[in-house]
Amino acid sequence: MEHIDRRWIAGRLNSGFSKDDLKAILLSSDEESEILFEAAREIRRLHFGDRAFIRAVIEFANTCRCSCIYCGMRAENTEILRFTLSPDEIVSVAETALSNGIRTFFLQAAESEEYNAEWLGDVIRRISDMGMMVLLCVGIHREDDLDYWFEAGARKFILKHETSDAELFEKMKPGFTLADRIRWLRTMREHSYHIGSGPLLGLPGQTVDSLVDDLILMKNLNVDMSSVSVFLPAKGTPLEDYPVGDVDLGLRFIAAMRLFLKNTLIPATSTFERLRKDGQLKCFNAGANVITVNMTPARLRDDYELYSERFYVGLKHARKTIIRANLIETTEAELFDD
Repeated sequence: MEHIDRRWIAGRLNSGFSKDDLKAILLSSDEESEILFEAAREIRRLHFGDRAFIRAVIEFANTCRCSCIYCGMRAENTEILRFTLSPDEIVSVAETALSNGIRTFFLQAAESEEYNAEWLGDVIRRISDMGMMVLLCVGIHREDDLDYWFEAGARKFILKHETSDAELFEKMKPGFTLADRIRWLRTMREHSYHIGSGPLLGLPGQTVDSLVDDLILMKNLNVDMSSVSVFLPAKGTPLEDYPVGDVDLGLRFIAAMRLFLKNTLIPATSTFERLRKDGQLKCFNAGANVITVNMTPARLRDDYELYSERFYVGLKHARKTIIRANLIETTEAELFDD
């Protein structure tokens, strides 16, 4: 395998990255990784300047119809309290976010029929009318719902593909196929949404080759937002005793996304902070440019169990991390203003 240095990176940025090149990035040494991180920051600066984008998220419902074997909210888990927040409480939290200077509001929920299109559309409209950018992460619904929510003011939709390995996908998400997931991402694009996707790094059976395929899939989907979270086990799931994912590999994956995809919004996800001191700062230093403040009511946070013993990103921590990364806070709404 070739040695990665500045000349190697410059050549690939000029001619394009092959599968072997992407694999070399993911398998790079600590010394090579630092060179890659520096190059990733330069590409970020080229496309976004020194801006870091800040969001607020509310996890408004955790009842789920899915049986994903890595998720604490899977339908079979009877140990957690199920909840759906009221529209008024969701909007109140959005008002708090706006009063704190955050203009991007992220509505996230498990995949459920607990809330219908009209219910969520009303929430979206009320928040959008406040002048906030609305981003959705609510799983797969109907195509008509996509239009309804877009008309209400939603403009972005995140649907993680989790893994590009079709066989592993079906093991992790019983009853679903990767092909359908990809089809829905394309459908969202057809309905005018900015789309986001990404893998869960560290799933049992995942390979570096499949992580390379994750990068290529996101490139082929022309995603506007790309992300990676590191696997952390959740209690009450078939994977609760499995080891956590590799943080260093996750940081190299962030650098690979920035170098390969170039102009996507890349979040510094909470899993990195949960697993390593200053983990989100390290994400920014590897090329990320988004951080999300968790504004789910404290009484319910632990019941939205993506993984156990979660790290909750507060506004003070987010702003301090942005400053330490030598970046300037802004919101995604400004990208639409440009």
